[in-house]
Amino acid sequence: MSTPADLKALQLAFMAGLHRQETMPPFPLRDGPLPAELRWHIYANAYQSRLLECLQQDFEQTWAYAGDEMFASLCRDYLAQHPPRSWTLRELGAHFAPYLVQALPDHPQLGELAEFEWRLRAAFDAADASPLTLAEIQREDAERWPDLRFELIPSADLHLQHFNTLAVWKALKAELPPPAPLYDAQPVSCLIWRSPDRLIRYRSLTAEEATLIRGMTQHQDFATLCLGLSALLPGDTAAFQAGQYLQRWLADGLLGGYRPA
Repeated sequence: MSTPADLKALQLAFMAGLHRQETMPPFPLRDGPLPAELRWHIYANAYQSRLLECLQQDFEQTWAYAGDEMFASLCRDYLAQHPPRSWTLRELGAHFAPYLVQALPDHPQLGELAEFEWRLRAAFDAADASPLTLAEIQREDAERWPDLRFELIPSADLHLQHFNTLAVWKALKAELPPPAPLYDAQPVSCLIWRSPDRLIRYRSLTAEEATLIRGMTQHQDFATLCLGLSALLPGDTAAFQAGQYLQRWLADGLLGGYRPA
């Protein structure tokens, strides 16, 4: 009978062989109805196929954009560098977008598309939070509003996009030919979040709204948000525009609460 130490060594060798995508078993196998090498080949292929399926599900439109052959080749190389290290495959693709940027320096739009898809999935899995309502805010005295620090729900995320990634993703999602990649040195902020009805929402932001969202992530109070907005808007319209954005965030279920400064 194998000792626990022997069993652990066997398990480690077995997994190492799978992760290195070896064509031969890393240790002698017992005789069976099929040759040992064929049994290992069947199991190893099934294992790699399951990991590929997981990445295809997590990066469905990246897969469509790259094509079957290129995507599978990229995944094999990625898995050799970043094999699964957890009992769950949830984080299998955590390093896939940075890997694509490194592996395909002439096609950075593919890495950005993968990063967008990964953030969409992260928003779906984010912690639950009851959205803040207008009635809750209205219970606060008006003179306290400048000192309030509004908090985004856990699923809210900003993705900076240098390419027309959102247009490409929408076209692929609709099974239409994607537009040619267009680069802009000034990135557009795309807001991603999970709505109260558990649907993933996303939209591109104006520079003004992106400034406010980033300010909230930095725990700025409402007065500071308005001050930062005043540098981007003419006249005395900053406070009014901030109020308009606040109403929209409440309607979208983007705010999870607030606290005094």
